[in-house]
Amino acid sequence: MKKLILFFVLASYSCQGEQTVNIQNPILELEALRQNNNFSTPFRVLETTISDASVFDKPYGKTELTIGYVLRYYFYTTIKLKGDSNRLTSMDGSKFNIQSSNDALEVAKSTIDVIAGMSFGSEEYRKFIDKYFPGCIDYTKVPNPCASTKEYQPVCGCDGFTYNNRGEAYCAGVQRVSDSACQ
Repeated sequence: MKKLILFFVLASYSCQGEQTVNIQNPILELEALRQNNNFSTPFRVLETTISDASVFDKPYGKTELTIGYVLRYYFYTTIKLKGDSNRLTSMDGSKFNIQSSNDALEVAKSTIDVIAGMSFGSEEYRKFIDKYFPGCIDYTKVPNPCASTKEYQPVCGCDGFTYNNRGEAYCAGVQRVSDSACQ
């Protein structure tokens, strides 16, 4: 018993002279919230130039979900911050360039557009649209390829996103718009 007490006294004394420096690393990664076990890498990785994780906490259209949650849960995507470019690595290792932007919503929409063109991703996209935008987006009527003018006459889609013009909304499969930017 005396040896045990002596051990604790010596251990506590030896630790008193040490200073612990706790350096917190900023969040560099927002992990995927689900995994798809059909691949050796069960999630996608979005590398982005965005450095502030909190911008992914903004709402995603007319859903009650955040941008980050939509990407991380519905599209099995880990978000790596402070990258050199915006790039998506799929579960099979293929790499895709994503729209160059520091706007989290634009990066997310561009990423989801790429994922929607993938074999597994198209099913994820369909389920997401069916759940959150029924009667608003008809993905079966999206022309491919789709051309739209560059003129800026903003419209608000029934999905809660602002499109540059009606043609751009049509290319996204949006069925109803109003003649102004979304508020």
